Amino acid sequence: MGCMKVTVKVDSTVCITAANCVGVAPKFFHIGQESYVEVLNRDGAAEGTFYAYEATKEELELLVEAADSCPTQAIEVLEGE
Repeated sequence: MGCMKVTVKVDSTVCITAANCVGVAPKFFHIGQESYVEVLNRDGAAEGTFYAYEATKEELELLVEAADSCPTQAIEVLEGE
């Protein structure tokens, strides 16, 4: 099973911390000290509003589902970047 490069961005000016993404993909998103959702790296450490992964197909699908669940569309998932 191959991996692909995926970049996840959270627009902190649009995020309202509804946390739908955290419910869908707690492995990738969390609410920390900031007033917006942060992206987590593979070790579970917060990376702020931007992180690039080598993701499996299943992980990509989960990231896209989390982005789609955002009521303000604050999450962008970019393949190959």
